[in-house]
Amino acid sequence: MRPPMGSGRTGGGGRDSCPEKKEKEKDPTSRLCSDLSDLQIEKIGSTPTFQWISVYNKRPPMKQRFHHNVSNSRLHHHVDKANKDGLFISCVASEANLWAFVVDKGTGFTSQVYKVTSVFLPKDWIMKQWEKNYYISSIAGANNGGSLVVMSKGTLYTKQSYKTNDTIPLKWMDKKWKEGFHVTSMTTAGSSWGVVMSRNSGFSEQVMELDFLNPSEDINRRLESGYRITSMAATADQAALILSIPKRKITDEIQETLRTSSFPSSYIKDKWEKNMLWSDSLIMIHGAYIFL
Repeated sequence: MRPPMGSGRTGGGGRDSCPEKKEKEKDPTSRLCSDLSDLQIEKIGSTPTFQWISVYNKRPPMKQRFHHNVSNSRLHHHVDKANKDGLFISCVASEANLWAFVVDKGTGFTSQVYKVTSVFLPKDWIMKQWEKNYYISSIAGANNGGSLVVMSKGTLYTKQSYKTNDTIPLKWMDKKWKEGFHVTSMTTAGSSWGVVMSRNSGFSEQVMELDFLNPSEDINRRLESGYRITSMAATADQAALILSIPKRKITDEIQETLRTSSFPSSYIKDKWEKNMLWSDSLIMIHGAYIFL
């Protein structure tokens, strides 16, 4: 059976989703929540709105770095330096055709390759890496239709497939869910969607909330029952959120979401001090949908 999906909703105006955090905010447009019970989506129409949504999990201390506003020509410099220090890319995102990414020591990867291309998820290159036992671990699409694809060794995956489409490929996802695959990465480039699904993902259950219908009743209920946000993506017209239950139960796990109008650089060190480390979920929401 296909995981439940919401059908979308619009809000009638903004409200503070976490009023108890308001006095501590450095950015008046930011919201920090330990759950999503008060998140709403407001449709702005044709007015473009840009928001960063980042997700953090409480984990043991480890080395983690981030970079943003990175051009294609500078990407290799940062990645090579990270690899020399034993760090691998754990998540990627794009803003204004520039790249943002996180590297850390907690990925479990043993080797990694990446490709920046003007083609959205280049099929030939991906298939060649599959033949070398690399699997897609992170993807990001750019506004110009290009993409950054990261593939790694040392994942748990045993088989992988991906799909690009002008809309969310629901029928294909339904088929893959029935075959034992789970969504492990997703992104958009302009109006195009890219979804990666893998076998042996480490998840026992997975659901998708489409346009985040009734978050207080649906998303928060799932978080309380053990689901965690594992993938996110959005176009100017639609947003999708993947929530999963890990096979290996993690006790006392805490997950937080952060919404900011700019890349959340000023918040990250504060989170590191609390052992709240960046998860593999980071997206740039642009266009008609924002979180309030």
